[in-house]
Amino acid sequence: MYKEHIDALVSAWNTGNLGELDAFLATNTTRRAPGSLFSDAHSLAELKKVITEFRTAFPDTRVTIDEAFFLEGRSFTKWTFTGTNTGPGAHPATGKPVKVSGVSFGRYEGGKLIEELVYFDAFEFLSQLGLIEPPKLAAAG
Repeated sequence: MYKEHIDALVSAWNTGNLGELDAFLATNTTRRAPGSLFSDAHSLAELKKVITEFRTAFPDTRVTIDEAFFLEGRSFTKWTFTGTNTGPGAHPATGKPVKVSGVSFGRYEGGKLIEELVYFDAFEFLSQLGLIEPPKLAAAG
């Protein structure tokens, strides 16, 4: 139950083919993710725009599902993202590869995904891109 919803989302992120989303996501679906670099979406149309823009910045986007659990009206997925920032996006292309893991919580109504909450280490993501530097630890004295 709901596995096909996750499969459609993963396919959209990996291929850019957004057509399957209409069958599995509500038109008023919402997506919340950390930081302003990763746009929230307040509708299916906005989510499609977020995916398209992200894939422009990371054309080799690859999302894999590491674990998935489904309950009545809910899903939990642990995923890994890899990609190389070779295209324009929220910042100039860095040419650097990124690999981060995260989790998503899904809520379903009427047989469609209505809400997705996405959590991952945005600091790690931005550090791998070279957009921010890790803090330097003070030497023990």
